[in-house]
Amino acid sequence: MMLILVHVFHYSEAKRRLRWDCFDCQMGPQYADQMTCQIGGTRRSLLNVELKLLTELDKIKVYIKISTRFKSSTLYRKFFDITFDGCRVISDMVQGTMVSNMFNAVVKSSNQPRKCPVKEGTIYYHNISIEEALPMFVPSSQLFIQVDFYSRRQLYLNVSLRGEITE
Repeated sequence: MMLILVHVFHYSEAKRRLRWDCFDCQMGPQYADQMTCQIGGTRRSLLNVELKLLTELDKIKVYIKISTRFKSSTLYRKFFDITFDGCRVISDMVQGTMVSNMFNAVVKSSNQPRKCPVKEGTIYYHNISIEEALPMFVPSSQLFIQVDFYSRRQLYLNVSLRGEITE
């Protein structure tokens, strides 16, 4: 059973397109200042984030929920969700997994620290593209992604994305 799960979550390159319609970031004012979240690129497939972190983060818990909707439906249905220790992921990543491929796509053009604590200061993520990291099992559909970041059981960042995956 473990071998099946490893293969399912192993990276496989997909020839899919991703277009974002909405990108919203909400961060507690005690944690960050001057935060911007923007969609970019000619196909609206790139994400850009910049923020000034006001406090050091030594514990990070991340919850990701991916929901899909097909054109014939009006409701999004949960496709996948996962909770993980963000500090462990950024410092102890097993390469070749879905989470590591998504993480690498996000931090490729950033100054994201590779271990905790994450020190205060300016953090940026430029031209994030997760098209190449999309696993084959994610269907062509409308997509809604929610990501919540917690530090010491307190929500400090919520990210919401809405877009479409096409072949």
